[in-house]
Amino acid sequence: MKKFLLFLSALLLSGCAGKSGVVCFTFDDFDPDGWIKADQIFKKYNAHGTFFFSGKIDQQRLDVMKKLQDSGHSIGLHTVRHRDAFPLAEGDSIEKYFEREVLPQLEICRQNDIRIRSFAYPNNRHTPETDAFMYKYFDYLRAGYGAEKKIIYIPRNEISPKIVLPGGGIGKYYNSKLENLTAILDNAAKSDQLTVFFSHRIEPDAEHVHISPELLEALLAHARKLNMQIVGAEELDSLAN
Repeated sequence: MKKFLLFLSALLLSGCAGKSGVVCFTFDDFDPDGWIKADQIFKKYNAHGTFFFSGKIDQQRLDVMKKLQDSGHSIGLHTVRHRDAFPLAEGDSIEKYFEREVLPQLEICRQNDIRIRSFAYPNNRHTPETDAFMYKYFDYLRAGYGAEKKIIYIPRNEISPKIVLPGGGIGKYYNSKLENLTAILDNAAKSDQLTVFFSHRIEPDAEHVHISPELLEALLAHARKLNMQIVGAEELDSLAN
């Protein structure tokens, strides 16, 4: 039933929303209260996000994963200890890194019927070599804009599994301003391209790398006004031309 509902949601998104751009809101680490509360904001706008979990996948994390996934959101992994995939420690390898930082999370999720198709790099650090390895286990990899901090849009016809989603940070640390973020949405909608945002906790009076519920709702409302498709990573497959 869950798979059918996910398919139906993707079908409606791809067939009814028109081609006015796509936006992915993604969140890293672990914020059980804030993420669960934010689900109601997403529901208000018929929207979904992607939540990347760090830390050992304990019962609390599993409970949050299940609640979010049942609401149509996408669930991804973000390593056990938030260690960078690049550069690796001397004598380490991407295989050892994966076995230590990612595989324990992935195995527990599989044992508990949590669908996992996405991975977010800690601190957005990656290389083509780490990407090639991670594609063996994940369809979508989330990173950042890179050193030049330029906004990267992905044309609709290039949306497909096995791509890196280049995210822009939201929060005071990233000097986020509502007018700049809505301008990014405007450009994505006008050119019918995908843009990706990332943040962490969702909390009132958010500081540093976190987002407030009010800012999240303002961005969702603006994207909905533009008739954008607001989707989780699992729904991207259906949106390519």
